[in-house]
Amino acid sequence: MRQLTLIAPAAAIAVLLAGNVMAEVPYRQTTPIIDYGAQPHVSDDRKHTGTYEHWKDRAKLNRDRVNSATEQWTTNWKFMDEPYNDTLHGGHEAEDRGRQLFTQLNQNGSFAACLGAKEGDLTGLRANHYPQFNRELGKVVNLEMMIEHCASKQGSTLMHGSYDNSAISVYVATYSNGMPINIDVSQGELKAAFERGKERFHLRTGRLNMGCASCHVSLPGQFLRGQGLTTHYGDAAHWPTYRTKNEMQSLHVRFTECNRNGGTQPLQIGAKPYVDIEVFLNALSNGYPVAVPSARD
Repeated sequence: MRQLTLIAPAAAIAVLLAGNVMAEVPYRQTTPIIDYGAQPHVSDDRKHTGTYEHWKDRAKLNRDRVNSATEQWTTNWKFMDEPYNDTLHGGHEAEDRGRQLFTQLNQNGSFAACLGAKEGDLTGLRANHYPQFNRELGKVVNLEMMIEHCASKQGSTLMHGSYDNSAISVYVATYSNGMPINIDVSQGELKAAFERGKERFHLRTGRLNMGCASCHVSLPGQFLRGQGLTTHYGDAAHWPTYRTKNEMQSLHVRFTECNRNGGTQPLQIGAKPYVDIEVFLNALSNGYPVAVPSARD
């Protein structure tokens, strides 16, 4: 009996410990993940919201403005929200600032070379080169992360998410204007990042139990605080963007804003999960032309 008495408490402790371990595993929900395929393309949105035909031709979209707020979500106005003036807005001022900073940093051509430009040519760098796996840094990086890294080599501080960093990013991206995004996520590190980003995009989290997909997959066409929810296809082609609340935002800054709005603690700008989501969104923008500087409300 004494032996059984000793064993019983030990068994009970083991059960309690096991229970505590199980309790530490968070309960998480996801929105249903649609089939994005091995190599996504922006036109795949035909299978999602069916709105691609309304916004695939950007030039036509700019001519034939849709005035009804109930219809704007179908045209995917993510790069020219009203009130929109293509001739001058805060994004153009950021482009000018970016040109100035880039010129200062690239006096001997080393800054452009560090970013990956061949013979100093920035053409297509945003459309075809980023995000990418950087062997020197040993991780997947976006353009803003490399701007910070390459500037630091010259003793300059251009933090990812800052106005000046985004300004250089916009300036560099102008050399890709009109060029379709082309990111290969069918193999290697980018495939792994794409798969992680896909899961993160659909993962619910925070006080409101919301994820990116809660709005952009489940509720396109609905309205949230007066904003029409649009498809997530084609969304990465116009960042960084000028917000009409007088702020230049990189895509990662927007991620932090979305986290706060959904009741989730934001991550550090440049965090791996944010990079993964950016890879995912860029893959869903494959085939859609870069358009900067852009403006959103």
